Amino acid sequence: MNQPGTAAPPPAVQDFGPIKFIPGKKGGRYPYCHSLVIDGEETWVVDPASDKDYLRRLAKNRRVTGVFISHFHEDHQKYNHLFPEARFYVPAAEAEAFRSVASALDLMGLDDPQSRDYWGEIMVKEFNFRPLDNLLPYEPGQRFQQGEITLEIIPASGHTPGHSCFYFPGQELLFLADVDLTPFGPWYGDKTSSLEDFEATLEELAGCQARTYITAHEQGVYSREEFEAALPAYRQTIATREGRLLELLQTPKTVKQLADHHFFYGKPKDPPFIYHHIETQMLTKHLERLQRQGRVSNTDGAYAANK
Repeated sequence: MNQPGTAAPPPAVQDFGPIKFIPGKKGGRYPYCHSLVIDGEETWVVDPASDKDYLRRLAKNRRVTGVFISHFHEDHQKYNHLFPEARFYVPAAEAEAFRSVASALDLMGLDDPQSRDYWGEIMVKEFNFRPLDNLLPYEPGQRFQQGEITLEIIPASGHTPGHSCFYFPGQELLFLADVDLTPFGPWYGDKTSSLEDFEATLEELAGCQARTYITAHEQGVYSREEFEAALPAYRQTIATREGRLLELLQTPKTVKQLADHHFFYGKPKDPPFIYHHIETQMLTKHLERLQRQGRVSNTDGAYAANK
């Protein structure tokens, strides 16, 4: 649900040895993402939510034996159903969210009945959610091998608890998933998202050396030089948000007042009760940290910057 940015949409399918980059519809913007196809002794797919026609042809012409999913969000598994015979590799920390809609909604923190009913229906009707039985939960650091191709799980929590990146050492390629380097910046709008974990992930990824970096949204393909320029700007978004927040809190405001002014998204978005939830979750994470740091006080639910 990230805000659309301004990056140029990626070009057509690109080859990186046995790895194909499959650009998502709408320039890889939500509700789509970019996918990878790994073609070796077996055929694997990463985050199948890019281009239904391409993935349908792939399913028809090749036997896809493995689908690797970076995290449980719906825009990364939109076309799981095209690969009914595949093994689905998912983060162990989020495995239950692939087995039931209710577990996914719990991780999002959607507690009220209206939100649960609405989003549960969206996941089934628009994102083709079906409980996965053939799950193989993966752990941080785990490696998967087929022939000369290795896929290594790089833990990257914060966006979600089990959010993971995938490193292919033989191709020096790192799939960053939703560390997406977009102008919107990091997204931590679920109840179980963590601002601090996201910052730690960005610190770790800064030290990951690759030749090619691939994000799940927007620009998609980055050279090492482009990644090294984009990552600091992406990280800076968090500090910029806190600076803006402190300016607004020169006069006391509640979380609801801040969310009603669309602090992160900048304008109303539909459905309002879902986006109000996201705004509230992200604001609360900042406000609680600023309060722990002694930079903000909370009086009867109204936050104000300390003088």
